Amino acid sequence: MKTKEHQLDLRWLEAYRSQDPHFGLERMEALMALRGNPHLDCRVIHVAGTNGKGSTIATLSQLLRLAGLRVGVFTSPYLIHYNDQITINGEAIADQDLQTYLDSYQQLLEAEESRAIFQGLTEFEVMTAIAYDYFAHEELDYVIMEVGMGGRLDSTNVCQPVLTAITSIGLDHVALLGPDLASIAREKAGIIKPGIPLVLGKLEAEASQVIEGIAIQEQAPITAYDRDYKVELETSCLSGQSFSYHSSKREKASYQVALLGHHQARNAALAISICDVLFEREGRELLSRELVDEALHQVVWPGRMEVVSQNPMILLDGAHNPHAVAPLIASLRELFPSQKKTILFTCIRTKALEEMLIQWQELENSRLILTTFEDPRAYSQEEIKAAAKKHQLEKVNWQEFLQNWQAEGDELLIVTGSLYFLSQVRPYLLKTEKSN
Repeated sequence: MKTKEHQLDLRWLEAYRSQDPHFGLERMEALMALRGNPHLDCRVIHVAGTNGKGSTIATLSQLLRLAGLRVGVFTSPYLIHYNDQITINGEAIADQDLQTYLDSYQQLLEAEESRAIFQGLTEFEVMTAIAYDYFAHEELDYVIMEVGMGGRLDSTNVCQPVLTAITSIGLDHVALLGPDLASIAREKAGIIKPGIPLVLGKLEAEASQVIEGIAIQEQAPITAYDRDYKVELETSCLSGQSFSYHSSKREKASYQVALLGHHQARNAALAISICDVLFEREGRELLSRELVDEALHQVVWPGRMEVVSQNPMILLDGAHNPHAVAPLIASLRELFPSQKKTILFTCIRTKALEEMLIQWQELENSRLILTTFEDPRAYSQEEIKAAAKKHQLEKVNWQEFLQNWQAEGDELLIVTGSLYFLSQVRPYLLKTEKSN
């Protein structure tokens, strides 16, 4: 199936790319109404959270697929191809299909451009609408929708879900979502619907109190981490993370997820809990322990502690806020306690650059190197130079640095800070790795 971005004509969408979006559901509701409200024909599992959404969704999708179900997934941002935002059973929407939807929406919006309701429409809203449209047409068993930002006013939140989940709450997008965990939790809890089950990942007490309070008001049954299901970390190695899991629905057993890091055990456990709550509610037989284990071994999620080169060893990780950097550093400490490490880091302007630089400089036996990349959201050369000077760090051109590293590097390299950055680094590394 062809899924290469360069085969798509995305030029008209550029007009909808905004660095200052105005949040609200009115535009999405109006757009969906023009298409016959396809979102209401989707059986949606709606997933919000500061971090862990992608890995949880990848695991949940694999569990549902092993149950013989057809599953649509909408996630962002894409790491490899534009089409990867919209998949069915792991297959990205074909270029021809996506182009057909893009052309249809272009014609629709050109015809409606005089309507005030569509002023301020964003690319993300258009892609969310296309995802709902495509999934409804394909008549899937379930659709997993990843919240883009927040929850309450996110464009995905026009759905009537069969289950909602919140993976984690941390300080990110504070200018838009609020300055503290309680404020951010309130925004994420906006996806909770009356009477619809809610499954929670590991949350700070401050966030949990807010979210569970709202769920109780909405009479939404709650399944909570460490209360209704429990996870015990076992071993962590380069083949994955092993852990034990048990709940009222499932006896204690050991599992291993193919993704690296302690936090991936918690994400996998959340996915198991979502699947079990959903299947019990809908009268389906729970997956056997063997099938769960098989699904966890099959999970692939690029850009999350992903090993893209063995010699020298190069890891890619999309940790883009302090809440995500902390477990990544913990995993590096456990997996590579005595190994020298080099961190190649950059991020986009909306992220907490200063705080993350401080975190990375606290990692033992490591050196931190800064870079920039071509993207309107990225920090400028001057801004990164200033940060490098302030912290007495080296600043490099990432292409030249990686070219030299692949030829001469002899220690562990971690490339991190932004999924947008990784979307440029990953194909570069894989191409040069293949040619060597």
